[in-house]
Amino acid sequence: MKKKIGIIALVILLVIAIGVIYYHKVIGWVFDNLTAPTYELDESTDEWSGGTFYEKVNYASVSESDYVNIYVPDDVENPPLFVLVHGGGFVSNDATSRQAQLMYRYFRDHGFACASVNYRLAQEEIYPAALEDVKACVRYLRAHAKEYGYDASSIAIWGESAGGYLATMAAVTGDDEFCDLEYIDEDIYGDVSAKVSVLVDYYGVIDMETAHSQWKEVGLPAWVYDIANNWVTKYIPEDAKETTIESYWLGKEISDMTKEEINEISPMYYLEKNTDLDLAIWICHGDSDITVPILQSQYFYEDAKALLGEKNVSYVVIENGKHADDRCYSQDQLEKLCSFINEHL
Repeated sequence: MKKKIGIIALVILLVIAIGVIYYHKVIGWVFDNLTAPTYELDESTDEWSGGTFYEKVNYASVSESDYVNIYVPDDVENPPLFVLVHGGGFVSNDATSRQAQLMYRYFRDHGFACASVNYRLAQEEIYPAALEDVKACVRYLRAHAKEYGYDASSIAIWGESAGGYLATMAAVTGDDEFCDLEYIDEDIYGDVSAKVSVLVDYYGVIDMETAHSQWKEVGLPAWVYDIANNWVTKYIPEDAKETTIESYWLGKEISDMTKEEINEISPMYYLEKNTDLDLAIWICHGDSDITVPILQSQYFYEDAKALLGEKNVSYVVIENGKHADDRCYSQDQLEKLCSFINEHL
């Protein structure tokens, strides 16, 4: 009997050992995600003594969601403008999301006017509403620069995750693309440009067509992704539960799209098409991200570098970093990013 129990225990240990060996990379990613450090962030989102805070300024009139929070420091005359686009899978968060706060709390205290954009989520309006919102907001902010007291002659834009996609699309598309939404006072200021000079893409979805297939390429089982990102399902209607979050926002299954439709949603298509762009790009991604595959950023970096030149494109990999890892927002990382933006504005 003892011999039989010993054999059973040995078999169980062998199965566990094989599982650990086979899934060692996945186990490492999960461990990295569970043990990633978190920075303390108090809840005083609107308490700031360093300048003027303009809360929930409407930049368009189609929705109550179309507002921007603007922070203008007192100690810098005519500071440069940094536009921030929050993430949240196109279905959650707002202009005061944790990641947006980590950005504007640093940059408003380091010489920048910060404008954190709120936009229509998928539950309210599907693609391209959020992208049109972001571009309308940039145009509004440029038109009203003198009123708020910042320099909008050249603008930097940041986005994380879904916001990384929106910021990237806003940066690589022209003024004849996704600018149909009228910004407030457009009848006064006219056809103001949405052009930006610096793009900061934090772990954004860049190629929606390949995003999910890349999990196989990096060795992450689909069930791990499904468990890790199950939170988004509470925002999706029952009749759309079986689709991806990207397809839900687009209003159409990506697999059913034509080549022309894929091009329309592809940042790389516009980056290659709009050859007159004077753009610098900073990319940041954690190598243990199980929400957006790091290959999205890696391939974007390689393609953008080939088109814009190595000195204009930087890529930072956060070792053992999860999705939306706080280490993307460390003092050291933000200092380097701040220098990059100042160099290219």
